[in-house]
Amino acid sequence: MADRPNKRRGRPARQLAKRILVVTEGTLTEPQYVERLNSFLRSRGSTAVVKPVGVGRDPLRVVRKCVEIRDKAAKDDKPFDICVCLVDVDRHEALPSACERAERESILLLVSNVKFEMWLRWHAEGNRSALTSAQLDQRTAKLGLVKNKMLSLSFPFHQVGEACAIAYRADPELRAGRVGPDPSSAMPVLVELLSDR
Repeated sequence: MADRPNKRRGRPARQLAKRILVVTEGTLTEPQYVERLNSFLRSRGSTAVVKPVGVGRDPLRVVRKCVEIRDKAAKDDKPFDICVCLVDVDRHEALPSACERAERESILLLVSNVKFEMWLRWHAEGNRSALTSAQLDQRTAKLGLVKNKMLSLSFPFHQVGEACAIAYRADPELRAGRVGPDPSSAMPVLVELLSDR
């Protein structure tokens, strides 16, 4: 009788979640949104680490700060798998330079035109009309989405799929590192990363 090798069946090796660094230009609304979206999606395949940076309204400085945070994390043996920056158009003169630097550094620069609140608006209505920054603030407040830069406790995260569909209709060429038309937002890129199973 042949000896059988003693093979123990163990649990399958646990796959670690992808660590996604999300650096935001805004210090209130965007971090709240990303953290709560991450919780809402509850992906086992990825997790977001949100870092708001108070560097003013300069997308190039946001990208530089992202590089600094990424490199420090790698040095501390806690590397990120993917790095993302969220910025607004806001008539930034430095936006083309920020796009170039992000591409060189393999950072996904997600631009909202005119600003992030357009993305929030699409969770509550499908209207793609262009609005000024002030009109957009009024509209998101009227829709009950944001008040004084604070995201509503009843924000409709369950509508994120519809918001993505509207964003792709507004900008069929939507991708990281691209400044889309007014209005547009590349936020579906982050939604897809956070939804990774």
